[in-house]
Amino acid sequence: AMLSLILLSLAQYTAQQEALMEAIIMVESSGNPEAVGDNGNAIGCMQIWKPYHYDSGVPGKYENCFDVEYSKRVFDGYMKRYAKEAWTNPKKFDPEKVARIHNGGPRGYRKKATEKYWVKVKRELKK
Repeated sequence: AMLSLILLSLAQYTAQQEALMEAIIMVESSGNPEAVGDNGNAIGCMQIWKPYHYDSGVPGKYENCFDVEYSKRVFDGYMKRYAKEAWTNPKKFDPEKVARIHNGGPRGYRKKATEKYWVKVKRELKK
């Protein structure tokens, strides 16, 4: 029973969600969980800001974002809140919308400024 519990906790993301998170991790930090950027405002492999962490609704300290699995949980919480079906529904999965929200906030997918970011993530996804 313990093993199936462990496997369940590992298999919480779909293959397409996992691929998108990995691409974002490469664009944000080249896979470095200890990365600090944006003048100290963004931390961890996904370069998460304090307000983003707060908005995700994931319990725990902001500093936990230096942990890869925790960062993914924060990303997941944030996208369940703001990207909704573009993240949660495999039939409506929209990696561009999700990536641009990660980069530019809840309405990031509408911002011209996030277009270049999506190009980088898309390039990573094709690898």
